[in-house]
Amino acid sequence: MAVMTRTSKKTGPMRKPGEGAVVAALRKLPPDYLPEVLRYIEFLDYKANGARAGAVEEAALWAAVEANRKYKQEHPAEFLEVHETGADFLNAMVDG
Repeated sequence: MAVMTRTSKKTGPMRKPGEGAVVAALRKLPPDYLPEVLRYIEFLDYKANGARAGAVEEAALWAAVEANRKYKQEHPAEFLEVHETGADFLNAMVDG
């Protein structure tokens, strides 16, 4: 079922093409164009879904970073000391 989305004085009503119309248009194309059409479809899929997936992944990574920071604050004795130089390390061994 076609749905009218807007009307233009020059071309008449514009309708959203159904799956059948898209398949029919693909069948009219020479076979040499099909890889290019497939790449464009994959681009549209990435544009529609890839950005959303990336945002979800980024949010999950930041949640893990924040959880790690909180854990480090609550359990400081479980983490190794970091020394900038060998001399700092030796001084820590003498004091400890």
